[in-house]
Amino acid sequence: MWGSVAALGLLTLACGGAGQGKGAEDPYTRRSTEIVLERCAREGDGVLRLDADLDGRPEVTRQMQGERELCRTVDLDFDGRSDRIVYYDEQGKVRRTEADFDRDGRVDEIATYLGGELRERHRAATLAGRLDTWEFYEGGKLARTERDQNGDGVIDQWWEYPRPECPLIHADEDGDGRPDPSSTIDYCQATGYVPPAAQNEKAPVSHDFQSGPADEAVTEVSNVPAGEAGAATPAPSGAAPNTTAPTAPQPTTTQPTTKQS
Repeated sequence: MWGSVAALGLLTLACGGAGQGKGAEDPYTRRSTEIVLERCAREGDGVLRLDADLDGRPEVTRQMQGERELCRTVDLDFDGRSDRIVYYDEQGKVRRTEADFDRDGRVDEIATYLGGELRERHRAATLAGRLDTWEFYEGGKLARTERDQNGDGVIDQWWEYPRPECPLIHADEDGDGRPDPSSTIDYCQATGYVPPAAQNEKAPVSHDFQSGPADEAVTEVSNVPAGEAGAATPAPSGAAPNTTAPTAPQPTTTQPTTKQS
C-alpha cells in the first residue's frame, strides 16, 4: 500500500504543472473551483427548435452555422430548462458537454473530449455551486481523480484505479499537500462493494443520459451521435477517507421525470 502512495505522491509532484499556482517548492495542487460555461443559443437566427410534446417549449434546440451544428441543448424532464448541452468540433465530434444532473437549473458537471474521446470531467459533487472533483481519463477509461474536500481550491484527496470501480483513496490529513500513507483506503475492500462486472463476469452495461422509456421521444428526435457520452462514473464520496468504511458508490445520473398529461 505504501508503494502505491509513494508512487502517487511522486506523480502528484511531477504533474504539478496541471495544478494552478504551484511553485517549485510548493507541494500543493490548486485548481479553480469556478464553474465556467460556454454559450449555446436557444433562439434566434440559425437555431433549430424541436417541440416534441407541442407545449410551446422546445425540448431540443440546435445552434447551426450553415450545415454545421455548433451545439445542442436537451431538456429531458420537460421543465423548460436545459439538462444537458453538447458542443461539437469542426469534424462533428463531441468536444464538450455541460450537464445538470440534479435538475436544479445549475450545471454541476463539465466534460471535455478530444477527437470525441472523453478526457476530463469536472464536477460539483457536493452541490455547493463550485467544482470539487476532477476526473482524468486515458483511452476513454477513468485513470485518476482529484478532490477538493473543503472547497478551498487545494487538492486533498487522490483516487487511483488499479481496478475499475475499486479505487484506492488517499487523503492529505496533515495539510502538507501530499497523500498520507495512514489514510489510504481500498474502497471495495472497506465497503464490500463488488462491481457489476465482477458480479456478472462481464463488462457492465453502459447507460447514457438518454436511457429509459421516458426519453424515447426526445432521444429519437435529438439524434445525439452514438458514443458521445458513456456511463457516468460514480462521484466520489464527499467525506475524507478515514477508518469508517465510505458509502458505496452511487450513479451521478438521475432518471428524468416524465411529463404528466
